[in-house]
Amino acid sequence: MAVAATGALTAAVKARFREQIRMTAIRIPKKEMTTHYMKLLSKYLFNKPRLRNVLEDPNDPNARLLLLEETLAESDLDSRQIDGAGPKTVAELIQVDGLQVTSAHVDVDYSYWPAHVVLRRLLPEGLEVPSSFESVGHIAHLNLREDLLPYKHVIGQVILDKNPRLKSVVNKVASIENEFRVFPMELLAGEDNMETEVRQHGARFKLDFKQVYWNSRLEGEHYRLTQLFNPGEVVLDAMAGIGPFVIPAARKGCLVYANDLNPVSYKYLCTNISLNRLAGKVLPFNADGRAFIRQAAAGQLDLAAAETVLPADTKQSKQRNGQQKQQQKQQSAASTLVAQPDTQQQPVLSSSHPRVFHHIVMNLPASAVEFLDALNGSFCPQVWQGQQLPLVHVYAFAKGEQELAGVRARIEASLGGKLDEEPKQHVVRDVAPGKIMLCLTFRVPASVAFTNVMRQDKRQKTQG
Repeated sequence: MAVAATGALTAAVKARFREQIRMTAIRIPKKEMTTHYMKLLSKYLFNKPRLRNVLEDPNDPNARLLLLEETLAESDLDSRQIDGAGPKTVAELIQVDGLQVTSAHVDVDYSYWPAHVVLRRLLPEGLEVPSSFESVGHIAHLNLREDLLPYKHVIGQVILDKNPRLKSVVNKVASIENEFRVFPMELLAGEDNMETEVRQHGARFKLDFKQVYWNSRLEGEHYRLTQLFNPGEVVLDAMAGIGPFVIPAARKGCLVYANDLNPVSYKYLCTNISLNRLAGKVLPFNADGRAFIRQAAAGQLDLAAAETVLPADTKQSKQRNGQQKQQQKQQSAASTLVAQPDTQQQPVLSSSHPRVFHHIVMNLPASAVEFLDALNGSFCPQVWQGQQLPLVHVYAFAKGEQELAGVRARIEASLGGKLDEEPKQHVVRDVAPGKIMLCLTFRVPASVAFTNVMRQDKRQKTQG
């Protein structure tokens, strides 16, 4: 039944799936008792869209055949429990009520068979059937192996057919090799509409999957990390994307300063702040990650400008008052992060929001560790006097035990100084055979944060 390479999933191909299957059934001698037995046996009944689980008995017009789920045989019925008083198993019910186990033949077609069965029949023998895909709203995201590419459109159409809530199926065609963390993709089936909405733990996220970074497999990590934050704390997210850490942190009661370099991610970050009614609890920025971290540490973020992007004291309807005006405000906030900070300058005090923050999130596992150099000497002593330095949660990839063992050395090399203690390691997920994604947590050492000041003090002592 295998389709030819680059073949289409035509009506003729689908017609090959029409057949008759044999199923275990229970004969109900009086048709008026059918509803009663359907309630008793509901969890064991055949249940497929557009297919009936009650048939007329061809041998008795007064009887009905109640179809059981496909995997049940007569020998299984003595182990299937029934709730309520009376018989405790299906087999006991049949015996006590004088019912009869029989079989029935049901006509099925393409719509009956699950995706993995259809693909197993359509793909040539020896090819591994795709077993999973990432769901992003109405989009299914595949990462097909090379040997499956000749059949990619058939695979896409089957997945679309078998998942009614999906509208589009795409395939990743190359690795992420750009600063915005987006990957090239091709449409395999369905609508060419990549704007979608995702829900995670009560929060809503709108995004354009083709233009921003999103990974649904990190939902558990988004939840885990934000559980480490306490209400009232200030969180700095230097690579915030559209806000998967930001939104839940703000919903928990944190104040978040969120930044992303990608202008499209920044746009959807602002959208999601409004969508979740968090204006004033998340201040958005569109800047280079290093510049953002340095300015934040130096107390020089223009928080007042960020406040004007999504004012906290206006209603949602006013927040959307003209797309052009909104974009101008966003660009104004973004432009404040171009200059390099000077830790010797006075901090910017034009906003009532605090300058000190408790956490730094850096979710860019391919290169986030390299951005740790932005912490070296960037902290303003005046801002941080008497304050505990923040915890850093930086994501990274590691291949093999050797790289895993060398994580601390990688961090210290980028920081330009020694950590005060061993960083905590949390394995997020397996990315590929022998490759894992990690979250590394450590507190910024004072010797790194105030390097410039310490050097100046040492120089003065030497000269004195």
